[in-house]
Amino acid sequence: MRIALILALLAVIALISCREEEGPSLTQHGYEYVNHTKLEGEKPQPGEYVYFQVQIRNGDSITHSTRAQGATPYLQIPSVDNPQRRPSPLEDVLREMVQGDSVTVFIRLDTIRAKPKGFENTDIMYYDVVLNEIKSVDAFQEETRREREEREKAAAAARARYGEVADFVRQTLKQYKEGKLDEQLKETDSGLKYIIHEEGNGREIDKGRNVSVQFFGVLVKNGKVYDTSFEQGEPLKFPVGEGRVIKGWDEGMSLLKDGAKASFFIPYQLAYGEKGSSPDIPPEAELALYVEVVKVD
Repeated sequence: MRIALILALLAVIALISCREEEGPSLTQHGYEYVNHTKLEGEKPQPGEYVYFQVQIRNGDSITHSTRAQGATPYLQIPSVDNPQRRPSPLEDVLREMVQGDSVTVFIRLDTIRAKPKGFENTDIMYYDVVLNEIKSVDAFQEETRREREEREKAAAAARARYGEVADFVRQTLKQYKEGKLDEQLKETDSGLKYIIHEEGNGREIDKGRNVSVQFFGVLVKNGKVYDTSFEQGEPLKFPVGEGRVIKGWDEGMSLLKDGAKASFFIPYQLAYGEKGSSPDIPPEAELALYVEVVKVD
């Protein structure tokens, strides 16, 4: 019995050693990769859509991660190969994977004239890729149609609330200017003042998270609307903390959760500064911004 167990262990060790000695495989267009899972199944066919996660590494340091951003990107496998175009490492390796596979692609940088930012002192960039799902053209089109209908329905509902939200913002601004909100207002070290009307019960909004937000912005001085998403009904989408919106808005979003509703009172230093933003925002303009967090990815 003991001898049989030892022989079994030796066989497992030999199998692992053989796998380690196999080295990286090559994609159709010559990119090196290692498949960590080697699952059985159907590879994506031309025309099909693949949903995946990817992180990019410099050694052990992660420089980009779709999972950390809450996103699940997808791409369509080309129906016809273009001999004049070499596919990206990501596209090429996804052709070699089955659903559930996890691979690492090695991108050699020593032959590239200008290395990407953050990779100046290394010769290899790593792509860690997981293939989450493969969808046929029909399944993808059906999902796209359903999502479009849901967006249109939500946009119509938001447009219908324009008057209601405008009245709420107008009343909140009036109370703010009269000092009636002083006991409810909170203030950050930077000078951003805010009130959270509804806490929300979803995930917290970390830096880099993609959010969808309905908003209504007015000038504190006279209540003039400078911008709002409720007019068209489509929420604004942006990654938090990456400077896509004014500083006060970016900072305010990090205080909220999915589903929250809040009012921000943003000093000009955290908005459009001393010069303002022509034609709607004058110099040194304090802004009042009402937001509803629709979704956190």
